Amino acid sequence: MELENTKKASKIRTVYMLIPLLAVAFVASTYLFTDVKDLKYILITFIFLVVYFVLMAIPGLYFVSFYAGPDKIRIRYKSLAPFRTSNNSILIKSENFRKYEIKTSLLGLKKTLTLFQETPGGLARFPIVSLTAMRAEDREKISKALDLILAINMAAK
Repeated sequence: MELENTKKASKIRTVYMLIPLLAVAFVASTYLFTDVKDLKYILITFIFLVVYFVLMAIPGLYFVSFYAGPDKIRIRYKSLAPFRTSNNSILIKSENFRKYEIKTSLLGLKKTLTLFQETPGGLARFPIVSLTAMRAEDREKISKALDLILAINMAAK
């Protein structure tokens, strides 16, 4: 099974970049085309942009590509927040997968997934992946796919 939130991620990314662009364009046009030459508009816009970027980073919106098959589980993810450009990936052999956690925080607004793998040194925990930008149906499909892999692993023991 393969899922990804490409359409929603591109819309979120567009909004992330459009709002700051509009704020800067508003201040620039006010400064250039009117007689108002007060620097308080620039300061207010700067403060607005700082607050905006901080608030947009809190929910942790990610592009997520999820694959679960008989041989492996693969999650590729990338933050949609500005100034974060790293691509990340998690790859687990299905037979080594032991458990997962889907947690909800920020009054139900933020949803995260954590995967655990069996290693010779014990249980290894992978970094948290935010599923906030995914549809509820897709989160449910991910949960069912992971439950199925866990059931197959338990039956194989």
